[in-house]
Amino acid sequence: MRDDDSLVHATVLVELGWLHDADDEVADALDAEPDDATALSLYAKIKHLRGELSQAIACWAQLHAQSAQNQRAELQLHALLHLAEDPESGAGEFLAIGRYQLARKPSGRLALEEAFRMFHARRPDLARERCEELARRYAGKDLDTYKLAVLANAWIAELSGDTDDARHVLEALARERGFETDPDRLFALARVYETLAAPERLGAAIKIYRHLEREYSTDGTDKLQLVSNLAALYRRLEMQPAALEYERKFVTAFRRRMHRPSFADTVRAAARRYIGLRHLLGIRFVSTTPPDSATIRERGIAAALTGEAGLARERLSSGDALLDRKYLADLAVITHDDAVAAALYVSALAEDPYDPQILTAVLALHARTGATVVVEHFRQLGAFARARETLEREMHRAPLRPSLWHAQARLLRLQGNAEAADRSEQRAVSLAEAMRRRAHPVGRALSASVYHFLGKAEGLVHEVWAHRTPVDRGAGGALRPEQVLGNLTRDMKDGVLNTFYAVREYALAKFPERAADLFDYDYTYKVPKEDEPSGGLSAGLPSALAFLSVFLQRPIPQDIALSGILVADAHDVLTVRRVGEPDLKVQAAYHRNLRQLVLPAENSPELSATWKVPRDVCQEIVRFVSNVDDVVKLVWDDGVFVAA
Repeated sequence: MRDDDSLVHATVLVELGWLHDADDEVADALDAEPDDATALSLYAKIKHLRGELSQAIACWAQLHAQSAQNQRAELQLHALLHLAEDPESGAGEFLAIGRYQLARKPSGRLALEEAFRMFHARRPDLARERCEELARRYAGKDLDTYKLAVLANAWIAELSGDTDDARHVLEALARERGFETDPDRLFALARVYETLAAPERLGAAIKIYRHLEREYSTDGTDKLQLVSNLAALYRRLEMQPAALEYERKFVTAFRRRMHRPSFADTVRAAARRYIGLRHLLGIRFVSTTPPDSATIRERGIAAALTGEAGLARERLSSGDALLDRKYLADLAVITHDDAVAAALYVSALAEDPYDPQILTAVLALHARTGATVVVEHFRQLGAFARARETLEREMHRAPLRPSLWHAQARLLRLQGNAEAADRSEQRAVSLAEAMRRRAHPVGRALSASVYHFLGKAEGLVHEVWAHRTPVDRGAGGALRPEQVLGNLTRDMKDGVLNTFYAVREYALAKFPERAADLFDYDYTYKVPKEDEPSGGLSAGLPSALAFLSVFLQRPIPQDIALSGILVADAHDVLTVRRVGEPDLKVQAAYHRNLRQLVLPAENSPELSATWKVPRDVCQEIVRFVSNVDDVVKLVWDDGVFVAA
């Protein structure tokens, strides 16, 4: 049985950036229940945040494969359409099921592939005849293949512009036993009703979605899509109260799907297991609505997070549990009552000597104030040994976390081992500096993109790298084709080379003094994730920023992703043009917990009209640009062109 509290706690840890701790929580949940969709989705987010894209994609593929909701027929039809468009990727009579083993495809699937090939050949009438023939063959024999053939017939009609005929096909299917409330048919019919756009049809679509919301959401139906569709339909029909209700539901469902904890989630998690208030105060919440039927402790934590320290102290003091005293100690630090904080932390550490957060807080407080109560605690028999054991355990789990090395240095100094303390302190400083460089590297930009499964797509954020190597003075300034590294399509590789030379001329024109040594280096470019091909031109904008960062030796913040096609209008004018699927790229940036996503201004109308991403989310993180000048000022600062 899944421990929901554990996953809520892990979600808060992810928001704090404590990925090692969250990984352990989610791994335990998956060990107990390997197919748990929420745990698997959260695990994919952790891998996405770490840049472990192969594992993130594998998790998403597993989620799509086991989805129970399904619109599974829609996914199969999308997959068949893709295979028919690109026969080399899977069309034919056999499927590879092992290195040396083939299996013959079912004849029904082969017939549907043939129908979609006819559609791609612009022969929709013949494609629909093939679907109808297939439906007659399997009627009463194989209901799954029969249904897929009927839905394919309706979909091809819809794609060909014969929406009313698609409606007739789907409505006729409802008169057959077993298909009256079939969710695949209902989703397809609702989509057709939305396309027809007449008020009565939009009302019928609302009835379908409300039915699906009531009947199927507990069985895995995509609640996010349902509430999004309902919000859009109510808005189109100018039914304002219902539209506002479902827009609120959409935002809540979207944030939950992206594993962004609400204020109530965070308070509930903190009330069950200690998470230092100093860390929780760094989370920015959309609203501060506490949990329903909140306990006294939850109300106390909520008050602390909203700046009501006195009220928080009053509520937390009403209980005498260890967890309450830990939070009271945090409150004392926040209100600068160091003596009270030291006494409370030491009391908590004596009762729970293996809590790494309390241990690091005690040692940090002593380093700042020299509190004697801390010294007295560590004079007790076994206190140093327990503290060392705690820190060593945590270091094995997160060896690159500077706070643990700072804590060890402080503990060693208390023991009088100054030499070892200095080594630990130097390690902490070096790790902190490395973290700072990783957060603001030169030549590494984040690119928002879309990964396509058969019939499904996911937004993701990946890196692009640019690097320079010294050569003889004036003998460089080039990016050779063999220095464009990674599994790139020919079009993308050509696009990268064009971007390099366009940005080189731009840098020389706009920043002549800072790009003066540009020709003293040769350059390389790389897109990681070599096991999958990368294509398209939307990485032009992040690639341009990566090159410009190297030319000017200016670091790029790693909380910003970009996507845009670069067009060189002149040597000093680089225009940014629209990209496809911007809504999925917004999802990717929000899922990756990024501060900003930079997109072309030409995508603004499309995002304003979409119901796949909440408007509040777009307004929060998306920034639109028209050219590279806009990008430079946004990523660095408005005065970058006049700075000395």
